[in-house]
Amino acid sequence: MNKLEEYFNHLDNISHAFLIGNVIFDEIEESLIKIIDSKILPGIKNIKENPDIFYYDQYSELITKEEIKQLLNNISKTSQFNNVKIYIINGAERLSDTVYNALLKTLEEPQLNVYAFLLSNNIENVRETIKSRCQKIFINSSVDRKIENEELRNISLKIINNIESNGINTMFEYNNIYSEIEDREKFKEILYILLKEYDLVLRKKLNNEKYDSIIIEKNDIISLSKKVLVIDKTINNLNNYLNKNLAIDRFLIEMWRCKNEMC
Repeated sequence: MNKLEEYFNHLDNISHAFLIGNVIFDEIEESLIKIIDSKILPGIKNIKENPDIFYYDQYSELITKEEIKQLLNNISKTSQFNNVKIYIINGAERLSDTVYNALLKTLEEPQLNVYAFLLSNNIENVRETIKSRCQKIFINSSVDRKIENEELRNISLKIINNIESNGINTMFEYNNIYSEIEDREKFKEILYILLKEYDLVLRKKLNNEKYDSIIIEKNDIISLSKKVLVIDKTINNLNNYLNKNLAIDRFLIEMWRCKNEMC
């Protein structure tokens, strides 16, 4: 039995909303099924195929305004099994303003027998108003282990050093990048490492803390902020790029522009 299951086994009363971090859905799906089966909706076998459970993955595709309206409509209707509705959002730190505002109302005024599971692999970036309205659970998942993957870490450090030292010439100085990053999924994992590193440096810079990094040497707060936004936007938009190499080119250009032009 893992930590998440142990946590729920000790709960006498189930809250209407849980914020679980730092996790990703794939790693806790089986545990969630067991928890929902034992505590909320008996007989559940599959989260994504149950008509009373609504699952959204912000990491693969952003929730649209229409989808959130449909979700709110669905959870207001009578359920098909045991009078229970559940929605799960993977990537709670990436909610758009529209989705955030709609969900905030459901969290502030919860409906009877409607339960929310909000997952995040970076719980620090979840908005405070959401944190305050959810029961928070912190789990150490293999997200951190993935980030420490030696191969991905080395590629990420090469990208950082090239972007900060060579700028737009990275496309020529480090042309092995296209072969080292085999596909878009690997590119996405590397981008998460970059996001973590640039975000850390930005926070250090804002707090006037010393930090040994080429990033902090080469950037002011404005360019660091822009680069964090570029990395985040690239992660969100990556599924729209059919060509992996083109996605890398566009990312490198936009990172260079953050220092040399207005992003």
